[in-house]
Amino acid sequence: MYVDDAGSGPPIVAIHGLGGGAYFFGGLARRLEDEFRVISIDLPGTGRSPATVYSMESWVADLGRLVAERVKTPVVLLGHSMGTIIALHAWAAWPEHIRGLVFVGGLPRVRPFIHDRLSKRIEALTGVRELTGWGRQVSPGVFSQRMLHEHPEVVASFERLFEVNSVDTYIRCCRILLGANAEAIVPNVRIRSLAITGEDDQYAPPADVVAFARSIPSQPAVETFPNCGHLPFLEVPDRFATVVRAFLRTC
Repeated sequence: MYVDDAGSGPPIVAIHGLGGGAYFFGGLARRLEDEFRVISIDLPGTGRSPATVYSMESWVADLGRLVAERVKTPVVLLGHSMGTIIALHAWAAWPEHIRGLVFVGGLPRVRPFIHDRLSKRIEALTGVRELTGWGRQVSPGVFSQRMLHEHPEVVASFERLFEVNSVDTYIRCCRILLGANAEAIVPNVRIRSLAITGEDDQYAPPADVVAFARSIPSQPAVETFPNCGHLPFLEVPDRFATVVRAFLRTC
């Protein structure tokens, strides 16, 4: 499993979502490295972590081994989008290794609108050999209008990196996500938590995130960033790092 490991201090393990990678959290690591150790990964089967067999269960097990054998101390798990579901399953599987949870643009289950969107995307990609050109189709669904108009260079970088993904891997990860459901775990989350979303997040709209947070016994705070979509670590990186740093200091 490919691992980026930066900084020193209490550890945070960042888990990317569908189509992403460890690079999502490179800026966060640099902003926090003076006080915290930020560990980010390419999930097995994606990016620079080649694997032929992987699933939600194997991702959770692999992350558990990473924490137990390499980090060797309880961590804060930060899960983005699909990473939120992985983090919830990790809490159910190895809670003794977790001291806090941060949910970014995530819900315990894909909502119907997004389920339909991704199902149609799978159909469109079936038989396609490369993701070339697909970055520009995906970016309007994950970035705010502000980012699309004011920071096209950031959007273009995301699009290029998205298109590096293998089509087969992306489809397989889509199917894992569509079949995932961590709703039964939520009532058992009694650890310090934080939920973050963007005002324009289509995958995890603020109202849905607030409802999710209210269903968690530990009653996490919800931070909603204005003029931000599904990728706050790329869209409002300074504010995102400030909020995460403040939370980490409480864990």
